[in-house]
Amino acid sequence: MAFLSMSDADFWNRTPKELEHIVQGGLTGLSYFLLGDRKDNPPTVVALRMGPHWVLPRHAHDCHRFEIVVQGTLDVGDRILKIGDVMVSEPGIAYGPHIAGPEGCTTFEIFSNHRASYVTLLETANGQVECDIATPDGMQKMMDIMREAARKAA
Repeated sequence: MAFLSMSDADFWNRTPKELEHIVQGGLTGLSYFLLGDRKDNPPTVVALRMGPHWVLPRHAHDCHRFEIVVQGTLDVGDRILKIGDVMVSEPGIAYGPHIAGPEGCTTFEIFSNHRASYVTLLETANGQVECDIATPDGMQKMMDIMREAARKAA
């Protein structure tokens, strides 16, 4: 059994090595909690700490996902989520962009499988594209798709 607090020094040091590169720019914290053995692709909880106005692009996952806001606010398009508010999404259903409020935002996301916590599905003109952000190629693919979407929107 373990007890942790977001204010504990070790709380934000639970990011898998292959995902440490994600914590940059406006993303100020990432912490993983696997609910079983990694080899079994278990349900996974991800604590995500976003700086003020940080944007998480529109994307989907191949699993059920439950997200709860625990600090700050999060603009999800249809509404502004505040502490205690939740969002639930089904496999393959895109959501976002998510925009952290002026004070930033911290959420806990519960994924029904571990792989979906780092593999995103991004919408393109040719349909959904899978990006494994744990790999340099997958991260680059995601960044390229995001840049192209921003270019077309401008």
